[in-house]
Amino acid sequence: MNILQKKLIIFYYSASVLAVLFAIAGYFLHKNGFIITNNSFIYVFKSILIVYMLITIPLSLKIFSNKVKKIAQIDDENEKFNKYLFLAKIRILLISIILWFGIIAFFIVDVIDFIYIAGIGAIVLIFCIPTKAKIENDLSKSV
Repeated sequence: MNILQKKLIIFYYSASVLAVLFAIAGYFLHKNGFIITNNSFIYVFKSILIVYMLITIPLSLKIFSNKVKKIAQIDDENEKFNKYLFLAKIRILLISIILWFGIIAFFIVDVIDFIYIAGIGAIVLIFCIPTKAKIENDLSKSV
């Protein structure tokens, strides 16, 4: 269980560090004058990101919950941990994409709406923090 939690924590914080790197890159791009001002591109990009966010957040959380209930019934501990690790990484990755694109778009498009999208991604990502209690609760057979 400890190894599983450590692997997930490393993956989770790597996604968070990558968000900080996106912010730094976006800041320097903005500072050097790389700003997209094409309104049709901004509208389409924002729409795509919002639709992605509205579909991905509930689906990734619900599908993760349903799949984990099935994984908890597996008797082989190694197989159970590997499947849980894979699903948890996919969930973190799908939600991190919202955060990353929201951050970089905020700087290169210079529209405040994208910081709200990034904020929503960051808040949802908080629900994915891999604590020992969550992992034990997810993998218990009492469901």
